[in-house]
Amino acid sequence: MSDLVLLSHLNEEQQAVVEIIGMDNYRALMDVYGGDRIWIPKARSLIPTPELADYIRRRKQKGDNNEQIARDLEITVSDVRKLSTK
Repeated sequence: MSDLVLLSHLNEEQQAVVEIIGMDNYRALMDVYGGDRIWIPKARSLIPTPELADYIRRRKQKGDNNEQIARDLEITVSDVRKLSTK
């Protein structure tokens, strides 16, 4: 059935997902998870704090400043400072 679904059948949010993962992958999601609610976590919630702190320290050793790192990780500069001292 999912093979019959066209981009025009989807709402704006669904079309945005298709733009990221492609229609074939969206159809596969429908086949497996259709009708279910799925939650997609933010990347930060999956990365253990010690690993994130280590990553930040390595970036700083390479010469990146707190603002660059914060922007790339989408966290605050204050959080970068705190994590870099852990």
